[in-house]
Amino acid sequence: MIYQIKNEILTVEISSFGAEMVSVKKDGKERLWQNENGSWDGHAPILFPKCGDCRFILGDKEYPMGAHGFAWVSEFKLLEKGEDFIKLALSASEETKKVYPYDFLFIATFSLDGAKLKIDYQTVNPSNEPIYFACGSHETFAIDGEIDEFEAVFPETEEFISLIHTSEARGLTGESVDFGTGKSVRFPKDFMEDNTLIFANVKSKEVEVRRIGGERVCKVWFDGFDNLLFWHSEGSRMVCVEPWLNLPDLTTQPIGDFRQKAGVQKLEPNETKTFTHTIEYK
Repeated sequence: MIYQIKNEILTVEISSFGAEMVSVKKDGKERLWQNENGSWDGHAPILFPKCGDCRFILGDKEYPMGAHGFAWVSEFKLLEKGEDFIKLALSASEETKKVYPYDFLFIATFSLDGAKLKIDYQTVNPSNEPIYFACGSHETFAIDGEIDEFEAVFPETEEFISLIHTSEARGLTGESVDFGTGKSVRFPKDFMEDNTLIFANVKSKEVEVRRIGGERVCKVWFDGFDNLLFWHSEGSRMVCVEPWLNLPDLTTQPIGDFRQKAGVQKLEPNETKTFTHTIEYK
């Protein structure tokens, strides 16, 4: 089912399947990628209970969980809805326990405030034992031009060293590409046609995407997330801005227990954790 929330500036449509935004319009203009060139049919998948190519091993058992977890391919239930907000929930089932043996409640809340969209990922542990999880986002932003006409701008000076990932290896290769140091990085078209920009442990907790010397596309606040990724499907006029808690596995080392991975969160019985990112559409 498709739900709509809106205010005087934004109109947002969210599917119950994956709690995925499928349309964001500001002043009538579509701001989400709509697969115009057929290169990718996603819009804004939610990553839970892991991000990327990260094997899910607990002790001596590996669970067959796909990339980005399972929330993005799960049906959510409506908890609450108003004109400018919505809460959608996913909980443990026989199907989820085949790949994730924990009881959990995951709530995605979308709320509007002017040109800003606030997105909360709330994870609840209703059981009597600890559970472990990570989460992240994968929103697309439509751009009017080629990817290398745009840049990401940060408030802090960053070292733009992008970790190299391959889908064949299902993780990070241990190699990296240095795009320099500063407060902005231009999106490299040749690199991004085949790769993702993966910046680990960024100091800034906000980023702005804008045309070089021109208009701004969006600003994203991601307090609580240490890693920031930028992705672009081949030939598309869009860029994904992706705050992640965890990163893909480093394939040059033995793959360890999920509970020990950097960024993975531990929830004690009856504990709740919420991670928030906010998007301002320019």
